[in-house]
Amino acid sequence: MNTNMNEKNLPLVSVIVPVYGTEKVLPRCLDSILGCTYKNLEVIVVNDCSPGNASEIIRSYGEMDSRVKLVEYEKNKGLFLARMAGVEASHGKYIAFLDSDDRVSIDLYRRLVEKAEATD
Repeated sequence: MNTNMNEKNLPLVSVIVPVYGTEKVLPRCLDSILGCTYKNLEVIVVNDCSPGNASEIIRSYGEMDSRVKLVEYEKNKGLFLARMAGVEASHGKYIAFLDSDDRVSIDLYRRLVEKAEATD
C-alpha cells in the first residue's frame, strides 16, 4: 500500500450493488468485494424486489460481515432508482457501483482510492 496513506485514516468507500434476478451469482460478487485488500468498505446491496432468495443471501452475508447492508424494495423500481437508494444509504467519501453479476479484482478499491487521494 502507498506509504502516503495512513491505514487508520483510509476513506470509506461505499460499494452499491443493485440486485434483481442474479441470486445464483450474487455470492460470487459479494465474495469478490469482501475479499478485497482495501477493507474500509461498506457494501450496500439493494434488493430491487428480486423474485428469488436475494434477501436471504444478503442477510446471511450481513450476519457474517457487518460491512454488508441490505436496502430492500417491496416493488421493482429499476436499476437507476436502486442505485440512487444505495447512494442515499451510503456514508462513504467515495461511491462505487457494481452489478450483482460482476466481480472485482482483489486490489481494485485500494488502487482507486490511492489514485483519488494522490490526485485530489
